[in-house]
Amino acid sequence: MVGGALEDLVHWRGETARLVRAVRRDGGTTTVTFTRAHAAAAAARVADGTASPRELVDWAQAVHFEEWVDFEAGHEDLLTQFLFEISTPELCEPVTAELCRRWLGDLRASSAHRASGATRTNPAP
Repeated sequence: MVGGALEDLVHWRGETARLVRAVRRDGGTTTVTFTRAHAAAAAARVADGTASPRELVDWAQAVHFEEWVDFEAGHEDLLTQFLFEISTPELCEPVTAELCRRWLGDLRASSAHRASGATRTNPAP
């Protein structure tokens, strides 16, 4: 069942390449909702050193390009921006523990600004 494999990917329960293979093998018919909690848990792994920036980039790319992933209502822009920025460090900024700590703050702050339309801005390099 793809829900299980896709849930494992969105929750980052294991090695990304293995998770992607499982999703591809199982096909797709069940949508999984990507939430601020998923994004925060992933960013926290780099912020606390339990995952490398490269692992986070790979995971974000996999989630970002999976067609059966939907976004938490009211936070679509924030979550899309998170996945885009993390999955394309060559276009945005390198993924570092500091960047992940900033994202953690933004993801937590969005709870107070639910559906306000406010978006994250990057500081000038």
